Amino acid sequence: MAGSQQSFDSVLTRFDNGRALLLTWGDYAPSNALIKTAALAAFITSVENANILTADKEQNVKDARDARGPLVFQIKDTNPECFELRIKGIRNYISGENLSKSAVKTLDGILKKIKPQYPKKVAGAARGAGKSPMEKSFNAAVGYGRTVINIITRLGIAYTPPDNNLTLANITALVTSIVDGNKAVQEALDDYGTANRARLALYAGKDGLQQRRTAILGYLSSFAGMKKSNHYKDYNAATK
Repeated sequence: MAGSQQSFDSVLTRFDNGRALLLTWGDYAPSNALIKTAALAAFITSVENANILTADKEQNVKDARDARGPLVFQIKDTNPECFELRIKGIRNYISGENLSKSAVKTLDGILKKIKPQYPKKVAGAARGAGKSPMEKSFNAAVGYGRTVINIITRLGIAYTPPDNNLTLANITALVTSIVDGNKAVQEALDDYGTANRARLALYAGKDGLQQRRTAILGYLSSFAGMKKSNHYKDYNAATK
């Protein structure tokens, strides 16, 4: 089963179409409680609710990432106070004032590594194959932030940048915001994972959608003509 929200909804829609078809047949009277039409209606409602909950949790992940992203990386000219640009400002100030060559070198190194590096897709690999380096980059940003804080702290009173965003207090506050942003994303990911696993169980787990469809087809194959019966063929076509 494909994993997109659309594919989950599509599978459920076809399963519900099959239930509607079963309702038109007066001779559909299984003894298996899982595939009685009333049970199917209640089950479909529970799956619909699981789809809605999972989609909501997934949106929370997107919202948390959208809120966190501008804190760290430059997004065209929309967020001049991001961490990436502040590092550049700090680096330029320290270099211009000739306060510490080693600090400039360290900051140059951070600027080269701060953005996520996306490896080239391996030929023939499926879409989404491999792990995105995005979360790793945001976690690394916290470490870079602490390095910057240490550099500023060591410079002491010699460090008096004209831009207030580059002060020790404001850089420290920004790094704290990045930490909080990472926590918010992780919490959203955990909630999404819990909801998604519960939904997967309704589709592919014990007494789930796939198992019920198989049971229905098994029952319909007991009619005259078995798998060539109109009931079997029509239901299979409606839910396939």
